[in-house]
Amino acid sequence: MIRRAKSYVQSMSRTDSNPENAAGASAQREYERRRDARHQRARTRYGPLGSVVAALAGEPQHVHAWQQGAEGEAATARALNTRLRHSDVIVIHDRRIPGRGRANIDHIAIGPRGITVIDTKSSRGQVQLSTVGIINRREQLLINGRDRTSQLDSLERQVERVAAVLDRHSHEDVSVLGALCFPFMRRSFLHYSRAREGLITVDDPAHIAKLVARPGELNAQQIGDLAQLLERALPPAH
Repeated sequence: MIRRAKSYVQSMSRTDSNPENAAGASAQREYERRRDARHQRARTRYGPLGSVVAALAGEPQHVHAWQQGAEGEAATARALNTRLRHSDVIVIHDRRIPGRGRANIDHIAIGPRGITVIDTKSSRGQVQLSTVGIINRREQLLINGRDRTSQLDSLERQVERVAAVLDRHSHEDVSVLGALCFPFMRRSFLHYSRAREGLITVDDPAHIAKLVARPGELNAQQIGDLAQLLERALPPAH
């Protein structure tokens, strides 16, 4: 279960400027790996004209999606940096989950109210939370009308893993929440952003920053200590 905050989310400030932790770095590298592998296969099959053939054929969506993901993560990082630079929050980017293969966490914000795990999605268009069913009612995340509720499930697992890191280091009193961030979404005026009983926020970077930029009980020293702990426990994804 995701930990419920005492009131809601947090405050923010210093974004991680270390180039090793650049937002979207692992997604960009995976895109380049898949692109280069595709061109190599084309050269093997068609000889010197292979790269031309691959370019004319166009880039498959399953390859291009990695570049879109990297662009989305970079856009979120820029927005958070702009809006939170004068707060006390530290944001670290693109962290690997040990023992989970290539699984990574896009952004982790550490601020006065605790920690927010932020998962960026590069989907464009309408993002909507709704409740379906009459007897067995359930929450649903719709992106351009398509059911993408699994993205909430994935983020909840990321939050639980970050909470487990804190528990192992005797910081079980620090709240851990989640945010599903859509930097390119078409946001309606009456957009409803609370999911999983308010423990996950679904919104664009500007509104997520507003929620995160709230005062809390942790001071700057405690925020820095938690950031260092998470940097050690969750190494750069790439």
